[in-house]
Amino acid sequence: MEVMEEGNLMDRIPILLQRDLQYYEANQKVLQENICPGVVGGKLDFPRSASFASVKIVVWLEDEYFAAYRKNSGLLHLSDVLQDHQGKETDEAAGCGGIVKSSDPEKFVLLVVKSVDNLLEHIHTLSQEALDHADLTVLTATIGAAALVKNSLFVWLGCVTKNVCPPKGDEKGGSLKMSYKQFSEMTEALAERLLDLHCRLLTLYIIQDADCLHWESQHPFFESERGSYTIQMWWLYMQGTKQDLWNSVPPTMAQRVFAGMLNETLTVLTVRYTQTVPSRARSMLLLVDVSNILLCVGELLPAICENGEGFVGLNITNQSKIIRDIHSKCQELFCCLLLRGVPLGVLYKITKKGVNSIAMFNQRQGLITPWTIFALPKLFPANQNGHWATRCSELPTNTALSLELKVLLAAPQANWWLLLKVLLMREAHLSSMIFHHLIKNLPTCDNYIPSSKQPSINRESMSKKCEGFLCGMECNDIVQWSLEQKDPIGQTNYQVLMGLTYIVIMAGKTSDVNKTLISALEKSKLNDWACCLDRRQVWNQKRPPWLEAILHLIYPILNPIIHMLVSAVQTTASIYQAMSLSLSCFSEMWDCIPDCLYTVVSCLTEILPAEIRPLGDSVLIQLLYMALYSKLLEASESEAEAEMKEQKENKDSTTPPTPAMEGPVSTINMKPRSVICQTLAEAICFIDEDNKHTDQINSLINQARESQRSTNTLDNDMEEAVGLSFASTSKIDELDAFIHPSPSVRSEEEFDVENAEYIAEMLVSDVLMTGVGKLSMKVSMYEIGTSVMNVKS
Repeated sequence: MEVMEEGNLMDRIPILLQRDLQYYEANQKVLQENICPGVVGGKLDFPRSASFASVKIVVWLEDEYFAAYRKNSGLLHLSDVLQDHQGKETDEAAGCGGIVKSSDPEKFVLLVVKSVDNLLEHIHTLSQEALDHADLTVLTATIGAAALVKNSLFVWLGCVTKNVCPPKGDEKGGSLKMSYKQFSEMTEALAERLLDLHCRLLTLYIIQDADCLHWESQHPFFESERGSYTIQMWWLYMQGTKQDLWNSVPPTMAQRVFAGMLNETLTVLTVRYTQTVPSRARSMLLLVDVSNILLCVGELLPAICENGEGFVGLNITNQSKIIRDIHSKCQELFCCLLLRGVPLGVLYKITKKGVNSIAMFNQRQGLITPWTIFALPKLFPANQNGHWATRCSELPTNTALSLELKVLLAAPQANWWLLLKVLLMREAHLSSMIFHHLIKNLPTCDNYIPSSKQPSINRESMSKKCEGFLCGMECNDIVQWSLEQKDPIGQTNYQVLMGLTYIVIMAGKTSDVNKTLISALEKSKLNDWACCLDRRQVWNQKRPPWLEAILHLIYPILNPIIHMLVSAVQTTASIYQAMSLSLSCFSEMWDCIPDCLYTVVSCLTEILPAEIRPLGDSVLIQLLYMALYSKLLEASESEAEAEMKEQKENKDSTTPPTPAMEGPVSTINMKPRSVICQTLAEAICFIDEDNKHTDQINSLINQARESQRSTNTLDNDMEEAVGLSFASTSKIDELDAFIHPSPSVRSEEEFDVENAEYIAEMLVSDVLMTGVGKLSMKVSMYEIGTSVMNVKS
């Protein structure tokens, strides 16, 4: 579709909307653009696609925002915006008649309000057409457009508030708030229409069949060899619609719509089968249909649950209303199945003392709903008493993990806190299984990719933008990068193991590290696993994945250290003084390094073979200087490129070069920065020779040890406060369990991911704060999904 890119914005938008409507009338569909997969979903629930018109309007309004505020709102990817405006500024500077945009905050707010009002009317027209013709494709396109503009308004509204950049005349952004409210209401209304349309299709067509529902017939349906067509078609429609919703509607909205569909149709089916009085010939059909309904719901329910407890009905009072309703209706169907299916003699014996004594008519307060035990028999073996559990932590390990995995993999978008919970629950049982398997299937040491070329460090290797709108390269898949290497399977295993190591170390307890990394290294039967920790391997950039993950804890603090070392050498410091300065820098920066580094160092030290001698006879010093060595090499390469570029510019320019200093350059202080970085890296390998820095090395080791002890002491001193804080969110009868154990034991229990959702949410926020943490979570999600698919196949 051709659009006019120049001219007044309020002239362009009506023309754009008119052409969009003409395109719909001619093709009976809405022209759409995909949204970048890395942006889809999230807290704002971005759609997977949006109409072309809404995308263009958002781009134009973002351009107006830049003209008004001379800064970017953060909605579009920064590099694209800078590139566009750099081109415009070049045209303006050339003085060739380029159009210079002038705007102000008040004008921007007015433009946004008028533009989105026009778009709102356009969306209303298209949605009405979609509802009149029951066109789901057009309806989902309008939902995507409304959701995109709603989220864009949310971003702009946060940028034009009084504290950031106030619009003249309205310091609270009032008119924008009204527009945002209108689009929020429009999005919710369209979702309700989508739900209503699906429910009408289901109730009027899918679950209606004269032959299947002829309960008074004296002839068995299909010779009693199968269930009714209605339940089969309902199952197929629900499965297909779930896939369509997952691929066309914002993820959170898709879950709400699907939950509404399941709840509404269960209402009809529950009333039908509990109140039907079939003939003797058709009684078997009723039992088969009810059984099939319960089995189908057992497969569909995980897609709308937040965790495993909601799936099986534990802690039901804290679940959403729809989850409670679904469990209640399924329990009614289960009672119907039992009462109609049990032999009359047995039924008489059970009921002759009154129905009040029958357990099925009494609520199992706090226990798993019985129908889920019937629908998921493999998860609840009779010999394990899992059906008496009152919380997921009381279930057997395999059952608890299976429930959480079903919910995790059925969701339309990744649930990061639930993924972390699955990886760390039950002493990191699942992570331990993955560790022990992958550590035996890594590529050979010669095929390890150097540290500087790893995608977690060298993001340029994954800097391919997709064609989706709002792409910020968050969609880049580290697994896809692995598949492009010479050994795709081995490199994929490498990246998965590195990501999993980073997650377990950052968010796990000491016991989790021992159960996963340490146990896998000890049982791997690899005699040379510890060679990378020898002082002679500091220079080696081809490292095992678990070691590379540990070094990522140190990398963030090294840039200022490198800057100080290079500056010191340039100002006449010797190499000896530079190495001494590096130890002082690590000592000063120690508080900036995560505490988990010392934890994993202690675990590795305990299993380190006697023949391995790390730098300074300390695994901690070895790791610190391995990371510094890598960063110095990286700095050397970047400085060399900058120097070559500067030399080329000086050569091309008419400015005479700076005259060289007289006399021979014999000291390191006169060398370029790239050479200094390389020289410092080489000096690291000999930092502990001849006991030059022994005192400083021992001082740094003692400081790390004392900081860990002081942290534990502080925890002990705050024992009473921590206990009361945690008890305030716990049941009264659980208070004693948290007061009496020792502080260390209680701390382990308090921060177990199965205790409460907020613990996993808090831990995963720490992991996702870093780039390598995001990559680690993505690759772990890929590994779990792939493993489950392989098991099913």
